[in-house]
Amino acid sequence: MGPILVFGHKNPDNDSICSAVAYAHLKNLTDPDNVYVPGRLGPVPAETSWVFSRFGVELPEKIPHVHTRVRDVMTEEVVTIGLDETMLDAGRLMRELHVRALPVVDGDSVKGIVNTGILSELYLDDTEIRGFTRVPVTVDRLARVLDGTLLVGEPDRQLAGNVRIGAMEPTTMLGYLSPGDTLILGDRKRTQPLALDAGVECLIVTGGTRPDDDVLDLAREKNAAVISTFHDTYAAARKVNLSHRVADHMDATVPMIDPDSLLADAVDDLLASPTREAVVVDTRGRLVGIVTRTNIARGIRRRVVLVDHNEVAQSAPGIQSASVVEIVDHHRVGDVQTTGPILFLNLPVGSTATIVVLRYEELGVRLPTAMAGLLLSAILSDTVLLKSPTTTDTDRDVVQRLSSQLSLDPLDYGMEMFRARSAGRVFVAEKALAEDLKEYRVGEVSAAIGQIETVDAEDVVGHAEEIWRAMEILRESKGYDLVILMVTDVVREGSEIMAVGKTKLAERALGVSLRDGSAWMDGVLSRKKQVAARLVDAVV
Repeated sequence: MGPILVFGHKNPDNDSICSAVAYAHLKNLTDPDNVYVPGRLGPVPAETSWVFSRFGVELPEKIPHVHTRVRDVMTEEVVTIGLDETMLDAGRLMRELHVRALPVVDGDSVKGIVNTGILSELYLDDTEIRGFTRVPVTVDRLARVLDGTLLVGEPDRQLAGNVRIGAMEPTTMLGYLSPGDTLILGDRKRTQPLALDAGVECLIVTGGTRPDDDVLDLAREKNAAVISTFHDTYAAARKVNLSHRVADHMDATVPMIDPDSLLADAVDDLLASPTREAVVVDTRGRLVGIVTRTNIARGIRRRVVLVDHNEVAQSAPGIQSASVVEIVDHHRVGDVQTTGPILFLNLPVGSTATIVVLRYEELGVRLPTAMAGLLLSAILSDTVLLKSPTTTDTDRDVVQRLSSQLSLDPLDYGMEMFRARSAGRVFVAEKALAEDLKEYRVGEVSAAIGQIETVDAEDVVGHAEEIWRAMEILRESKGYDLVILMVTDVVREGSEIMAVGKTKLAERALGVSLRDGSAWMDGVLSRKKQVAARLVDAVV
């Protein structure tokens, strides 16, 4: 199975990304049977980029979705066969390795597939010996398939006639032969020269016998080939059908799919294909795997660990079809469902990062400096420098321990981190609004609450007209009933509340007047506890 993805919510903030990276690090140390890969569901906030650069940690990759991909179910270690190999080689390889199909390659490029279905047409149908009229075969390839010895003839000569078995009386047999045919027969000394005189192009002598020298001389004179094989006539006749090149019988129309394409999209092509397989290739046409109906039937789902959220609306596209194996969060219990019991760490603290630190300590794993730096940054960010009403004594204790380990003053460091959010940036309302936006649905009401944390709210509020336009565009495009933006000033310890849509609902919930479009709320720092919770109560 593939790696387990660890990620936070949409529009990720510092806590979401830092906690995902640190928790993945912890899981990789304590669960060696699996590989945990941290990710993110959106763009990296400027503050988070600064933090990761500050502590020398690589930012996680963006995860577009957690739908099952082709690469999640495909068989990666695939045995291939070349274009010029024989169908017998293909059959033996499939039997030896207990596989039903082999991709056919030419160097790094995939050209098609050969499978048991194709082999059955050539080998299992005993009612017909296929000749070489449709697909010629070389003398050398025929000799190899028969495990035979070429006594007379040119190895690279092409045979293009019918294949006959010399089981009749010589005179009767002559009536079935045509120039260019190949004749399979045993030690029939009278038939052999007569067949050569009739223009047979190749004699296959079975039972390990060798024709007389005068027959071999006649074959040289007639420019014919003679192959001796230890197989009996029946076995030799069956193997002749498998002497063709793989290239001559492969299915070149087999579906070739990208490893990152959605499995649901690939299934239709696979089921509609006459083969039972699809070849997985990269953008350069190189083989990376194979998908069969058996792979699909296993029902593999991508495994994920959710941090800093546990609601479907805030998670990755496809989360409902993924397998959630753990959740680490400090928010209310949402609507993510699992098929069985999992580890669900949910504590009423100010930051998910606080829970991650506690988990390190519980498991006896010392925090590396870099991970300690990420987690300290996340806690200070989520608790607004420990000033938010969501801050608990546990958060404060953890910050104290991390600060001591890093030899940092938490408040000085926190102010430096907050200033990094806007350093050197040109304000763009749409981008600022989207950076930290969370969706809430209560009953029939759909709302979005954004938050911009800054050391000077006036710098942001000065763009009020631009912000309101961006909020209204967002509301209409997403169908929200209400959009609220908190411009939180960490120095003044309060927030300017801006709203569009059903503003009466916001006024009733927050106890403010938005007649002028916005209102200052002293001491309001927490979206979760001081705004979202009141909005939920007002709707209910």
